[in-house]
Amino acid sequence: MIKKRSKTVKNDQKTQKKSFFCQKCVKIPIFGLFFIFLAIFSGHGLEPDSPRFSPVVKAVAKAVPGVVNIGTEKLVQVRYTDPFLSLRGDLLDRFFSDFFGPPPLPGYRIGHSLGSGIILDPWGYILTNYHVLERASRIAVILSDETRYDARIVAGDEVADLALIKIDPLRPLTALEFADDDDLLLGETVIVLGNPFGLTHTVSVGVLSAMNRTAQYKGRELYSDILQTDAAVNPGSSGGPLLNLDGELIGVNVAVYQEAQNIGFAIPVKRVRALLGEWLSPERLKNIWLGFDLGDGLTISEVYEKTPAAAGGLLAGDVISAVDGRPVRTKYDLNKALLRKELGDIARLTVARAEKPLDVELAFEDRPKPSGRDLSARRLGLVFGDPGAQQSPYPMGLPVERVEEGGPAAQAGLRPGSWISRINRTEIRTLDDAGAALQNVKTGDPVGLVAVKLEEQGAFMVSQRSTLSVQAR
Repeated sequence: MIKKRSKTVKNDQKTQKKSFFCQKCVKIPIFGLFFIFLAIFSGHGLEPDSPRFSPVVKAVAKAVPGVVNIGTEKLVQVRYTDPFLSLRGDLLDRFFSDFFGPPPLPGYRIGHSLGSGIILDPWGYILTNYHVLERASRIAVILSDETRYDARIVAGDEVADLALIKIDPLRPLTALEFADDDDLLLGETVIVLGNPFGLTHTVSVGVLSAMNRTAQYKGRELYSDILQTDAAVNPGSSGGPLLNLDGELIGVNVAVYQEAQNIGFAIPVKRVRALLGEWLSPERLKNIWLGFDLGDGLTISEVYEKTPAAAGGLLAGDVISAVDGRPVRTKYDLNKALLRKELGDIARLTVARAEKPLDVELAFEDRPKPSGRDLSARRLGLVFGDPGAQQSPYPMGLPVERVEEGGPAAQAGLRPGSWISRINRTEIRTLDDAGAALQNVKTGDPVGLVAVKLEEQGAFMVSQRSTLSVQAR
C-alpha cells in the first residue's frame, strides 16, 4: 500500500536526497538492536518472561539480519508501447514520484534508498522485486550492520515481479528462513520489514487479510494469486519480507494501491520458491551439471549419455530425496543444497527407485553450452552484437546487430539498434542466456521478446520498451 507522506517525512526525504551512497540518510542504528536483544535474552533490564518481549519482538530480532536496504544511482526513464507494461509503468511512475518528487530534469543523477531485499544465502544471493531494479544503472546493498556492497543482477522475471541479485560479502550473512508453501492462517499476525521512504528497517504489524487475491490497476490485472495484509506496505518496503510470528518468510512485499487504506500485498512464498528453484540451478549460475533433467518435483525425467549421471547409474523415474545426507523436498531445496558446489566437486545424491533408497556420488562437469548466437539466427532471424562494445545503462539485455530480411524477427517489427532484455520467461544478459532460452524451442513455437530501444537525450537516457511475439522457424 502506498500512502501519502506527512510533511515531516517529506522534509526528511529532502535531506536523504543528498546521496544514498554517502550514507547521510536518516538511519536507525540497527547494529545497536542486536545488543538490545542480547541484553533482553540475558535478562538485563527485563525479565525473560516480560510481556514486552512479545512474539513480534522475537520474530523481528530473528529476521532483521536477513533483510537489506537496496539503493540505486542514476535512474533511466522508461516509455512503454505494450499495454500491460504501460500499466506497470504508470504504477512505477507513482512509485518513483513518491520517492523523488516530480520527474527530474535531463541529466539528473540521484542516489537513494529505493527498496528492500531478502538474503537467501550466507554468501550473498538476495531476492527483491523486479520493479525495484528496473530503472537503475547501479545497485547498492546496505546490510543491517550498515556495511555496503555493489550488487549485480543474476536473474529476473518482470511478470512475476521478482529478481535475484548477488553481492560478494566478506563474511557469511544471515539468511532468512522460508515458511512451508501452504503454512498460512487467515487472520494470523504478520509483520512487514522494509525501508519505507528511505527509513531503514521499519517494522509494521497487521494480519493476513486474504489469500489468492488479484490486484488490478485501471481495470487490468497486475498481480494474481497474491496475499493481502493490512500491515503498512509503502514505497521502499517493496522487495522486503512479509513474516509470520516464527520470523519465517511467507511472502515478498509489493506496493500497489495508493488510494486504498490498510491494503498491502505480497507475492506468496510458494511462487517465490518455485522461481528460485529454476534460478539457483548450477546450470544457470555456473554452467556446470551432473547430466540429468528434472520433470515434476524431484523426479528425474531424462539422463544424458556420457555424463556423470549416466556413469553413476541414474535412470529416468528416479526421485531425489537427499543431497549429501540432507533431505530435500523441492527444486529450491535441491539447488540451494548444491549452491556451493564448483566444477569437479562431488555431490552425494540419495534417490528412490522402486521405493528403495540408492546412494550415488557424482562429480560436477562443464555443461555443453547451446550457442545463443546460432540459435537466435536460426530460430528468430536475428544476430546479437557484443554488449560490451555498446555502453548501455540498462541492467539487462543484448544488442540487436542485424535482422534477417523477411525473417521471423523482421516480420514482428524488430530492427537493429534495439536491445532484447527477455526471451520468453528468461532475462537475457549474455549469449549463454539466449542459448538457454532457445535450446528447447521448436519450429512453429511462439517466442516472446521484450525489446528495448535506448535514446540518449543530453545526459539522460530514455528507454522505450515493447513486447513482440515471434514464431520460431
